Amino acid sequence: MSVWQCFVQGWKGYVKFEGRATRKEFWVFTLVNILLMILLTGTVATVLALAGNPYGVMYAGMAYTLYALALALPILAVGIRRMHDINRSGWWFGGVYLAGIVSRLLNMILQQYASPETYANGTIVLGILLGWVPLLVMIYLCCQKSRPPEEVQSRIVE
Repeated sequence: MSVWQCFVQGWKGYVKFEGRATRKEFWVFTLVNILLMILLTGTVATVLALAGNPYGVMYAGMAYTLYALALALPILAVGIRRMHDINRSGWWFGGVYLAGIVSRLLNMILQQYASPETYANGTIVLGILLGWVPLLVMIYLCCQKSRPPEEVQSRIVE
């Protein structure tokens, strides 16, 4: 499968959570979309800065946010299919999204009720435990080789 076919396949199944996605399909879809996001943001900021608009960075941030929102569900779908390809539950990939939500909720609670020192330390700990650790686990899992479904069947029988 070519790079273009992998990219298009990811967008075709943007809400398809069943099935499998190969390692190449997942990484091509993810990395091409990250590159497109960087190009979009940079282009918007540059064009508006050259036009003399002082709010170019703000509009670039808005373009980034809109693209990231449009990309959230397709990345989730491809990631869940990738987890299926290594014979894991899709919740492994969804855990990264859930960890981010829990981190933000706990951060808001800390901001309201904790002292400044506790808030600063808590933010660092939350960032590591609920930000970096799940992200690194997902990168590790998404780099694993595909496993055929029969491999799971043979382990259960033995």
